[in-house]
Amino acid sequence: MSATHPSYLEARPPIREPRRVWLWLTLLIPLTIIASLALVVALGLFFNMTGEVLAPTAEEEALVLDIDHVSDWMVDYVPDFARETLTKTRYLDRSYELDYTYDVPEDENAPYLSYTLTFEPSQTDAGRTYVSYWSGTRVAFYAFGTSDVTIDERNDLFRWGDESRFGLLTTEGQPFGNVFVAREGNRVVYFLISGLYFDDAEQITALLDPYLKRLRGYSDT
Repeated sequence: MSATHPSYLEARPPIREPRRVWLWLTLLIPLTIIASLALVVALGLFFNMTGEVLAPTAEEEALVLDIDHVSDWMVDYVPDFARETLTKTRYLDRSYELDYTYDVPEDENAPYLSYTLTFEPSQTDAGRTYVSYWSGTRVAFYAFGTSDVTIDERNDLFRWGDESRFGLLTTEGQPFGNVFVAREGNRVVYFLISGLYFDDAEQITALLDPYLKRLRGYSDT
């Protein structure tokens, strides 16, 4: 027995090798995922950097819901029009974006308003943008340390286009704003407001519908 015992041990595969393989897998899989995500982010940043900033036309400006319209639903609030921005950006794939923001962070009585129109080259691209806007809103709240914010989806209050989602922004069960994302054809609408919220279907329709009708009648060709 003593003569065969050492050869038996030598014939057995070392048990440390499988462990080493699994160790490398546990290290490489997360690194691969991180690298892939980093590549996606880098490509996105590169794509955004290639955008050409243009001056919006008067017809395009009329498509954008702004603070002047929103303030009609506010009591004794006078907007500071110097704090609104509207940019038009055209990208390499022929898509372009109208992006409006009203932000006065030092004024607690001022709402925050974001309204973006995206014109994609195809309905498929628009579908991806539509999904990314809704999911991206949720991610953004976590990224900026506001994980207690939830989106109470209320599609019963307002629908529009080929697909849309409407929600109330809430914290500790109390509403403080709204988010609305919609797609019609190759166009995507994104609306976000905080510091003011709408939970009445008639008011929401009165707020959004005039601008959505203009968008529907607008030709970007």
